[in-house]
Amino acid sequence: MSGKGDSKSIQGGGELSGLLRHAEALQRDLDKALADLAREVVEAQDAARLVTLKLGGGGAVRELKIAAAGLDPKLKSTLEESLSVAIGLAIERMFELRRKRAAMVTKGMTLPGLFA
Repeated sequence: MSGKGDSKSIQGGGELSGLLRHAEALQRDLDKALADLAREVVEAQDAARLVTLKLGGGGAVRELKIAAAGLDPKLKSTLEESLSVAIGLAIERMFELRRKRAAMVTKGMTLPGLFA
């Protein structure tokens, strides 16, 4: 096991060095993908098109609109804000639950970007 090839690959970095470079490149790609995702916005509506919700790539509620003719504008605005806050908190709690469950599986080892 300790032939010339082994010491040469350890001294020159060999496969381990290549693996580290590959891991660093993967991490950079993952960081870029997550940054790109954070700038994205998705939109969804219910079938009747009464509620429209826009979420940012990081899970933040960007906008919530209710199309309810005849609803008092003050009440409509308050309802939209309350729903946005509740949905945002639910999303935050789900991300926190994912982090906790992932930590149980990985025994506390963090995997950047995987369980954000």
